[in-house]
Amino acid sequence: MHSLLLITLKSRPMLSILYGASLALGLLVALPLFSTLTAEDADSLAPLQMLPGFDYTVYSDFMAQNDKAVSPLLRVGRWVGVAYLLLSVFFAGGILYRFAQPGPSFRMVDFWRASSTYFGRYLRLLGVTVLFVFSAGLIWLVIGALAIIALTDTFTERGLFGIGAGAFGLFSIAVTFILCVGDYAKVIMFREDETGAFRAFGTATRFVWRNLRATYGRYWLLIGLGTGLFGLYFVLDELIGMTNWLTIGLMLLIQQVFILSRIILKIWNLGIAYTLYGQTNTLKTRTPIGEVTPT
Repeated sequence: MHSLLLITLKSRPMLSILYGASLALGLLVALPLFSTLTAEDADSLAPLQMLPGFDYTVYSDFMAQNDKAVSPLLRVGRWVGVAYLLLSVFFAGGILYRFAQPGPSFRMVDFWRASSTYFGRYLRLLGVTVLFVFSAGLIWLVIGALAIIALTDTFTERGLFGIGAGAFGLFSIAVTFILCVGDYAKVIMFREDETGAFRAFGTATRFVWRNLRATYGRYWLLIGLGTGLFGLYFVLDELIGMTNWLTIGLMLLIQQVFILSRIILKIWNLGIAYTLYGQTNTLKTRTPIGEVTPT
């Protein structure tokens, strides 16, 4: 895992592209939203009151007065989220190619070629993954809701909360397992030149289940690291506070470091999946169609 992290950190051009894409999409929403808030707030103290922390009362009052101006931008933000997801799917092939060619001869033109070559396959795989995520997640949410309704007169509020928390825990396990399988399905489509999304997903499910500790265990380890970074950000936010331009600038810098760390974790995770599958799988691997011999 350590060597794969070093490969990730040394891939500065690739990191720059992924970070730049995230920054551009973020600014696509942030700049118009900032301009709108500046134009709409007039003499409102709401923005200043929100700097120390989120206050739902202040937010709801502000939105009640400026909903027509702000809501369209929030909808644009949702579409930008979809665009970010599609970009993540597009870049997956290039990221896997980076781990297939970890030497210094790696070229960005090959990164773009691999990204475009596998985009169609990974887009179909995204549809399969979303289908299973909704199916598995919905099952546990429905079971939890039905259990709470059936036991409302039997359990106390604490007991009902425990049932809900248990159902949500099973929901989280099911969803993260499917997302983990989806990452290994990407690797299978890349290494085995597999074009069928359902076949790749089925093969990946069997592989992850047979190597649960090495695959799903490492996946949860990276989730834990990401959660820890998320918690650290909120601790720093609480300690520093955004009370003046200096602290606002400092927190903005910390936010960008946090975003970059999330990108590194995603790349690292695909690198782990690529290497682990190659080390564990005994099937003969065919050369990916997007692979180009460096010159």
